[in-house]
Amino acid sequence: MVKNRLTLAFLLLWIMPCFAHSVVEEGGNYRITHEWKYGGRQWSSIWYVPVSLYEYYQRRAHVSDDMVHFVLSDYDRSCVQSLVESFRKGGEEVGYSDRDNLNNVITFVQSLQYVFDEDSKGEEDYVRFPLETLVDGVGDCEDMAILAAAILYEMGYDVLLVSLPDHLALAVNCQWECNGTYYLYEGVNYYYLEVTNTGWDIGEIPNEYRSCQAKLMPLINKPKVRVKRCSYQYDAYYSTAESVPFVVYCELENVGPGVTEQLSLRVLFKWSEMDDAAFVDRTFALEDLEEGNSLEYEARILVPRPFRGVIEIRAEGLNFGTDAMQLKGVDLK
Repeated sequence: MVKNRLTLAFLLLWIMPCFAHSVVEEGGNYRITHEWKYGGRQWSSIWYVPVSLYEYYQRRAHVSDDMVHFVLSDYDRSCVQSLVESFRKGGEEVGYSDRDNLNNVITFVQSLQYVFDEDSKGEEDYVRFPLETLVDGVGDCEDMAILAAAILYEMGYDVLLVSLPDHLALAVNCQWECNGTYYLYEGVNYYYLEVTNTGWDIGEIPNEYRSCQAKLMPLINKPKVRVKRCSYQYDAYYSTAESVPFVVYCELENVGPGVTEQLSLRVLFKWSEMDDAAFVDRTFALEDLEEGNSLEYEARILVPRPFRGVIEIRAEGLNFGTDAMQLKGVDLK
């Protein structure tokens, strides 16, 4: 497990240039300074992020198949919570309302430099974890929305991720009067939040997205387990006319967020990939996986012969959706 530590000093300053971002490495930490302007005031923040924690997130997968797990990642929780405390303290000092505190966070994120992934990472699609965006000081719409969502979620705001064509934004359940574009989700109006540039208010949406259908993603903290690199072999030496011992090899990975509950590996031998029923169905209880961890397992199963079909391997548990892989073309006469 990676240890988290983020120390942040939050200062209200009146005379300084806005939208400045600098990073200096000091004694195994990154010292990050960022300045922005909100409500007629200039704000400045200073925080220290362990290089090891930043490098941990650099090693994680950065594909955009599940944006929510970037928002709710476990290992940077204390970092985000420290940042949240600073926003709260700064807001209390100047008498900010809940709406002002939210707008200050959004303006902070909007003040980070917008850069395409191709330019900043040399990749067509690279999704940053919140801590990466804080350190880098740059990102695209996905990175900005994920960072803003992580902060606002920890502050107790009810927000959703909003996926639009080639764009990611937020929507907030206003506890005060709001106007403009909103989405109805489970009986509640969530008002659009744009985070990629300064000047956008709650409910204001760029013209190109006004008529677009949006996919709304609630921030639900549950793991996502992937079945990876499965294979099999059978032992001809110990085979009989009636059965053959199989060994199924498989790797499972929890890409997060959170820890699995009652993780198990289920192995099914089926006559075809379309069959619902299996003539051999075995479940193996495994140790639960923390976010970002993986395990390898060998499942030993005695299979009646003859058999020609598929082996289906499933990762199952209480708090995540099932993931499966099929090994086809198994032929045992």
